[in-house]
Amino acid sequence: MSSMYPSARLCQRCGRALTPSEVYCNTCGQYNSPAPAGGAAAGAPPPGVSWGGSSPQTNYGGRQPAGQQWGQIPSPTAPNNPYGGGVVQQPTYSGNSYAQQPSFYSAPPSAPVMGFQQDSMNGYNPAGYSQPPRKGGPNIGFIMGIIILLLVLVGAGFFGYKYITNHNSKAISITPTAAPNSTPSKPPLFSDSFQDNKSGWDLTSITGKFSVKVGGGSMVLEDDNNRLLYELLPGGRTYSNFQLNVDGQLSKGDRNNGYGIFIRGASNQNSDLATYYRFELYGDGTYAVFKGSIDANGKSQSSKLVDYTSNAAIQKVGNVNHITIIANGPSMSFIVNGQTLTTITDNGYTSGSTALFVSNLPAPTPPGAQAIFRNLVIYPV
Repeated sequence: MSSMYPSARLCQRCGRALTPSEVYCNTCGQYNSPAPAGGAAAGAPPPGVSWGGSSPQTNYGGRQPAGQQWGQIPSPTAPNNPYGGGVVQQPTYSGNSYAQQPSFYSAPPSAPVMGFQQDSMNGYNPAGYSQPPRKGGPNIGFIMGIIILLLVLVGAGFFGYKYITNHNSKAISITPTAAPNSTPSKPPLFSDSFQDNKSGWDLTSITGKFSVKVGGGSMVLEDDNNRLLYELLPGGRTYSNFQLNVDGQLSKGDRNNGYGIFIRGASNQNSDLATYYRFELYGDGTYAVFKGSIDANGKSQSSKLVDYTSNAAIQKVGNVNHITIIANGPSMSFIVNGQTLTTITDNGYTSGSTALFVSNLPAPTPPGAQAIFRNLVIYPV
């Protein structure tokens, strides 16, 4: 097929005859060097364009946006670019000169043409999109530090509690030498179930003032004259180290009336119990411990070793309390219903007599205080 042009140039790709002014083949788009002046053969391509290269004006198909030429795409600075870009101008050759031809290639801001930004989504960043900070994994060192701190605090609290407990125990010396409700294996030093008066108690009584009754399993002491009435163990018995068990009850009287036991008592010319230790329970559920001593005039006087103290273990007026006293050397423990109320260490008196009592003190407490005792036993320790 002959060319329709006298100095026809042929497309280097498809071989079609080109018009003198045709640089890009209208059939395949191949760039062909323009004919030199005077109809000379194709010369060297313009700078930056290699022989046989494809046209920079590439159409990738699709609907062409209004007002935009084929081969033109939005660039990062174009005002009509929905992604904030413009157009990228690429050189195109028309006639004997180059012109800026829009290129189809565009890229997100800060991204090179024909490439994708490293942290973009599908090659671009949507407007207003920002990558949330990456959350690191759990800090193992921090967690271990918290655990160690908790262990230290718990351990410090435990040892602090043990220290305080041991310190207070040493100060109070609550160290009973026998279980409160246990029965020693040795035979008792003295015992009386009060079925009768075979032990020889002093039953002297004065109507309207005081009375002592023994029999039927109990001893009943009553004072109607605002006095403290005590009953010494018969036979002048004295004890040094011992455990005493007895059931006691304030069966009648005011909440301020008391009852209990004298231990390690001694007499003088004025009293059978001039010196002593006295453990007293009251109708309101309190207790106290007293020490009797002799003043300069030879009279007995009482001082409190333990002031009036309430304790939930003590049953109030009308109820029975199981009382235990353990005396061993200078240590004396006072126990009610299985609970140690207090332990006292005192070297004043190491042995002496024992007595049961009821107290109708102080005046003007209404008269008629009555205490009942049962099952008295004294064991050696």
